[in-house]
Amino acid sequence: MDYYLGYIISLFLSIYLAVKNYIRAAKIIWNLPGPPALPLLGNGFMLKNHKEMEQLGNTAYQRYGSYFRVWFAFLPTVFIYEPKHVKLILATNKNNQKSFVYKALHNFLGEGLITSNGHKWKKNRKLIQPYFHIQILETFVETFAECANRFVNKLEAEKTVKITPFINECVLDILHNGVLGVPLDQQSPYRKGELQAIERYSKPWLLLESIFNWTSSSKQEKAQKLSLHSYTKQIVINRKKETKKSNRSCFLDMFLEIAEKNSEFTNDDIISEAITFMLAGQDSVGATLAFTLFYIAKYPEIQEKIFDEISKIDKNGKLGINDINGMKYLEQVIKESLRLSPVVPMINRVLTEDVMFDDLLLPQGTLIGLSPYITHRLPHVFPEPQKFDPNRFEESKLENMHPYAFLPFSLGPRNCIGYKFALIEIKTIIYYLLQKYELSLPKGKEEIEIAYRATLRSKGGIWITLNSRIS
Repeated sequence: MDYYLGYIISLFLSIYLAVKNYIRAAKIIWNLPGPPALPLLGNGFMLKNHKEMEQLGNTAYQRYGSYFRVWFAFLPTVFIYEPKHVKLILATNKNNQKSFVYKALHNFLGEGLITSNGHKWKKNRKLIQPYFHIQILETFVETFAECANRFVNKLEAEKTVKITPFINECVLDILHNGVLGVPLDQQSPYRKGELQAIERYSKPWLLLESIFNWTSSSKQEKAQKLSLHSYTKQIVINRKKETKKSNRSCFLDMFLEIAEKNSEFTNDDIISEAITFMLAGQDSVGATLAFTLFYIAKYPEIQEKIFDEISKIDKNGKLGINDINGMKYLEQVIKESLRLSPVVPMINRVLTEDVMFDDLLLPQGTLIGLSPYITHRLPHVFPEPQKFDPNRFEESKLENMHPYAFLPFSLGPRNCIGYKFALIEIKTIIYYLLQKYELSLPKGKEEIEIAYRATLRSKGGIWITLNSRIS
């Protein structure tokens, strides 16, 4: 009886504190500037209007200053983008808790590093982090090279091509081999996964599971989840039965090794993390590579500098990690692509304590939105922000850049664990592609139109003209 009484008192206390914090936040946020909101619906509709979202990203600082508010139905969110303010959120674990909006990903991803919080996230991050040491990542280069060559060879019959499907196939090929340790096959459910997150954010009432569960989107998402989990679970079972593991590195073997040494890392953890790595790596790397190739094709003088750099690498030996690390200018180009086209356009957090942003005090419980897209376009941080200029990322200039001004992979304790893996992967693919082809943009495809999904995309894909360098 005492237990139930204590539970009820604790529940009512939690509700009281949540309501109190909500009222405090709403009173403050009500008076902040922001885009016009519809009664009851708020600003969720904007997420489906790609042009309006792009315009907001380009002009937010000029229109609203250092922060603005949006409403998802009756839930207010404050967007901040000044590097000094971003640091207050991302630099520590205190206010680095992912907000409830990430629950919209749970149905699909499970509780991996992207969606989990608290002890579970800390435990899994600590266990997995050592496997991203550069010496271990080096063992994946051979896999990257083989998949990159398959990608390049598939382009032999093409002249002007919508390159995004080929890129997606290449990235999925790498992930199948590098994460799951199995070749890519036509039956892979990872070919057709689709998140319903944007649909739910644009219609905030769908964030309530009791409502979303009645929709056709929910049924589709659950069917996809079942397919992904069943497929991945069977691969895990088969992997455990193998008496002799391949000499090739794959993260699934590493997850199995973690589980053998740590009973807290369960079979569900293995499956959830494998799915998370597959889906997150697929969208983020595919989009980054596509945008980077677009900019390389658009600016011939930049492409020539990259080609000069990679031409100095010994073609008779295997591509090694030192060769990849030596591609300094290519890395600058990739980073500038990520500045203008960050694949994760929004990051959400919730304040676990009151925080002062200059003269604005936001209370505990406030939902915070971070926008790499906006931060990367601040004119006082990146002069001429719409100009594509890889020289911004020269080592000598990085010393004067605020450490929280560039955040395509997030920053701080919850940064993307696989960003080095992704960078090595992208460099390797571009290395083999530019050895064989000179890239240009076909007439009428010189500009891209941004599409907001779970990740940033180019509406209609990216088209490239391929001119063979080998006569």
